[in-house]
Amino acid sequence: MGIQKIGRVNVSDAVMDEIKRLISSGEWPADSKIPSENELASMMGVSRVSIRSALQKLSSVGLIESRHGEGTFVSKLDGGQVMNMLLPVAVLTYDNQKYMVEFRRVIESEQAYLAALRITQEELNLLKENYSKMQKVDSLSQACSELDVEFHMLVAKASKNPMFIQTSNILRDTILDNILYVRKYTEENQAFTYHRRIIDALEQRDAPAAKEAMYEHLERLWELIQEDS
Repeated sequence: MGIQKIGRVNVSDAVMDEIKRLISSGEWPADSKIPSENELASMMGVSRVSIRSALQKLSSVGLIESRHGEGTFVSKLDGGQVMNMLLPVAVLTYDNQKYMVEFRRVIESEQAYLAALRITQEELNLLKENYSKMQKVDSLSQACSELDVEFHMLVAKASKNPMFIQTSNILRDTILDNILYVRKYTEENQAFTYHRRIIDALEQRDAPAAKEAMYEHLERLWELIQEDS
């Protein structure tokens, strides 16, 4: 079994990451029994306390489950659930932040295009409410970033494409991290200006205009990051 030794820094979290790796790689498939605490402690070169703490965290999110009298097993989950649990809440590097903006630029512009064709009045009202709330908070605050990511999640939902919706939900925390990172490069009221353009295009059911506004929104973020490099 390809278990790696764990160092002494953040031992419990390192153990948890190693177990996640074993599950995501398929070395520990769904419904397979995992080694005991003693066995894991010996294999990884750490204490049982660290093993127990990591297993408790993994159990709390449903990645593993204890069965009375049998031991601990890898849970049976669908692909989306596994991705959601295994995807790291990114502390992304500078280069990865650029790549994330590039990824969002392509994906979210298409989401906006489809949203213009399929959005309901209720969804449009939620976007307008979100826009109104954003205008009332500090543009550099955590609250503004939370509202910003909510705006993009609402557009994804309005696309009615389950693949876009699932991907956006899985990446939500990573997108929030990306928004927090690029916020320092953002020009005054930039998000407000583009969000207003996107809402107007969606309300007019103008798919090309919605796609263009979203693309330009994220393109400008990419340019600002590039200018600072």
